Amino acid sequence: MKDDGADMKMAIISGDQIFDTGSRMYELEIESDDDGDVSDADELHEQFVVPYSFHNEVAVATHKIYILHMNVSLTSNPRVAVALSDQSSVIYDVNQLTKVESLCGHKGPVVNIKFSPNDVHLVYSASADGTIKLWDLRIGNQTVKEFKDDTEGSENLKPLSDFDVASNSHFICGGTELIDDDAFLLFWDLRSTTLLGGYWESHTDDITQVCFHPTKQDMLASGSTDGLINIFDLSKSHEEDALQQSLNTESSVEKIGWFVQENSSDMLSCITHTENLQLWTSDGAYPFLQFSRDKICHAMQRKCVESCFIVDAHQTNKPGEILLLTSSTAGRGECLRTLTVHKQKLKPQSNLAGNKQIVRASCYDRNSELLLTGGEGGLLSLWKPRTESETDFDTHLKKQQKLKQHQKKPY
Repeated sequence: MKDDGADMKMAIISGDQIFDTGSRMYELEIESDDDGDVSDADELHEQFVVPYSFHNEVAVATHKIYILHMNVSLTSNPRVAVALSDQSSVIYDVNQLTKVESLCGHKGPVVNIKFSPNDVHLVYSASADGTIKLWDLRIGNQTVKEFKDDTEGSENLKPLSDFDVASNSHFICGGTELIDDDAFLLFWDLRSTTLLGGYWESHTDDITQVCFHPTKQDMLASGSTDGLINIFDLSKSHEEDALQQSLNTESSVEKIGWFVQENSSDMLSCITHTENLQLWTSDGAYPFLQFSRDKICHAMQRKCVESCFIVDAHQTNKPGEILLLTSSTAGRGECLRTLTVHKQKLKPQSNLAGNKQIVRASCYDRNSELLLTGGEGGLLSLWKPRTESETDFDTHLKKQQKLKQHQKKPY
């Protein structure tokens, strides 16, 4: 195995104006006549028919420290793990948004953070420093295990770009940047930290996403800037045999995600670096559904296509439905909206009024419909669907305001 010790690209340029984390560059824009909403406030209210309200918010970091990645443990007392741009991570209680623990120890950018699928006290964080650390929240800011590929010495660890944990919590996989013409998928045994081996012949550029199937512990998908989504059966002994499908997106893959479908083929979502959405079946030769950045901008009711982007895609409780969290870099990034993909149609859903930052990461609980967002303002925000009484009260207030506007002044 080869390693050139390359560092994960991470830069902050021009004092709060341009943000680059190696995957996406955002340039904050001043609102102009060429940007903004297509519709007025009343029309937006009619288009985005599912009302959401801003529920709670906490500043998890100081100015110029961003929230890059998030993961939530969906239990009776849910917690959210948040990876920050200063190489640290924090754990928060979701209901109260109070801090539970700070995790410090990486020597490079944290590229992802995950709770253990089977133990809410265990958290994994991976870094461009070449290590994946396991933290036990019961003993505080202390690493209990560390996973790395030190076959070429501790000074030549491969810089990781993403990782994931198998659903049975027995195996972990980390993806790397391109190292001397090879991009690696590395595998460890979680019970012993032993490096089991790796694949390095299936991708030809940086691996951007590693994603185990939610229920099939031997099925793994990986995405890369080479434009491929590869699907592996890890029960096979060799990489050539393990590679089951190679899906060509004809773009650069930023994010992928599994969507488990009852009584039908599993589905993969792909968000490209050009802000397009592709939907694939795991055995498909082509995406069965695609939405361009133009169409996403139109569904968001925005004017400027170049400002619009997809934060993430989430599965809902409706069969076959996907929730898209979308935003815009216009202004200070306040625009935050959800769209739904259902029965091959893209529709507006919710306008999340009150957002104060460019959102970079999100978590969604499809049962409670709670939404957590974090971003470049260092703010962790909790959003909840409005109750009928809250919606009725808002409607009543708007009617009263309109009546007052039409009342004549007595003379």
